[in-house]
Amino acid sequence: MSEKEFDIARSVRMTEGLQCQMLTLLSNFYEAMHKNASKAEKTELLADLETALYLMAQRLGISPEGLDKKAAAHVRLRLLQEDESFWRENLLEVLNRLEK
Repeated sequence: MSEKEFDIARSVRMTEGLQCQMLTLLSNFYEAMHKNASKAEKTELLADLETALYLMAQRLGISPEGLDKKAAAHVRLRLLQEDESFWRENLLEVLNRLEK
């Protein structure tokens, strides 16, 4: 196997590993919600999931800034479509964080 082929195979394995990690974290989060876990436990799981998300974006050639910019665009679109004031407030908070 050539060096380039080895690098490609390694990259694929790393990406697949991140996919599995993200699914596991999401599953663990759902389980924590079901078991009414503490806020600290849920925060830890969400932080791990966010980290895995940014690592996956990086593996796919997407910068953290690019990811945040795209997420902000999606939030702006939802704000235009959202009627319920509760979600609107939360979406505005997310948008403010993404645009910092």
